[in-house]
Amino acid sequence: MKNDYGVVGGIREGIKIGFLYMKDIACLAAVIGSTMLLNNLFPAGQSLQSFLFLATGIILAVYLDLHPQSNPGKRNYEVVWQLIINRQPRRFKSFGYYEFKQLQEVREENNRDGY
Repeated sequence: MKNDYGVVGGIREGIKIGFLYMKDIACLAAVIGSTMLLNNLFPAGQSLQSFLFLATGIILAVYLDLHPQSNPGKRNYEVVWQLIINRQPRRFKSFGYYEFKQLQEVREENNRDGY
């Protein structure tokens, strides 16, 4: 007996239409739509540049929709979005060579060693 409804695999599972998720369709539509809007700024005599701009925009849209190898749980547009928006600066403490010795001790060692 065939069910007419699908079962969601997880709570955070996205809405899927065909083989694309809604977030992917929105990303593709945003990038390709903005590319087509900006393409109208090209003069009529620059048809080659206009075609190259459209091709580059479509390639960028497909690239942003792919999974990166370093983080396969995210898409490239999500990684870029996190880098731009969720930037949380962290303070890193360096424990370098000069951290534990006084400057005078380092100078004395350098003088002994011939530096």
